[in-house]
Amino acid sequence: MDYRSLHRIANSDLSEFRAHIFGEKQYKPAAAFAFGSALHTLILEPQAVVSVPADVDLSLCMMLARIARNYPFVAWALRFSQKERVQLWQDTATGLELKSRLDIVHKNSLVVDLKSTSCKSYADFLRSCETYDYDRQAAFYLDAIGGKKFVFVAIQKVAPYTIWTVEHHTDGPFIQAGRRKYKALLREWKRRTDAGTPFVPTSWNHQLQTDPALC
Repeated sequence: MDYRSLHRIANSDLSEFRAHIFGEKQYKPAAAFAFGSALHTLILEPQAVVSVPADVDLSLCMMLARIARNYPFVAWALRFSQKERVQLWQDTATGLELKSRLDIVHKNSLVVDLKSTSCKSYADFLRSCETYDYDRQAAFYLDAIGGKKFVFVAIQKVAPYTIWTVEHHTDGPFIQAGRRKYKALLREWKRRTDAGTPFVPTSWNHQLQTDPALC
């Protein structure tokens, strides 16, 4: 079964749920999403055929993919690790069914996540990790496999096209903060489900609309 069709909670669903709780509008820039998706594919599956919208700079994607794949840490991780691993598990506290697709997993302990970024500096990227709840994502992904270490690989998509790595450990403050965030959201998700007012992510709605057998 296709990953997107699984009616399990992904980190992106938690982002949508959080926005729903606080009455915020989720803005997903299509061009940035398409660029990031293409870059991921070119790094993780260099032999794959990549099709992108006309407004996505494929030549830039290809250049950044080459830079990333030649970066020593990334080259090592790609050589010795699993790529695009799908992990299914259950939250023990709520019983909710969860899912994640991890960019790179090494020995069931290290998770590596690729991020394309327009940040001008390493400090700017660290601030963006707070802005976009990357701590919650990192904790969610690590807990999916019981991992010990998480590394962001930030790929600057503006000159000078620098690569930054940011490392966090499962018992460190960054991951602990993210863990509190996702656990709180799962508790509220469960509460609403038990109260008969469940939240349904748009990804699930899309699958119901396109596959009548699931209705």
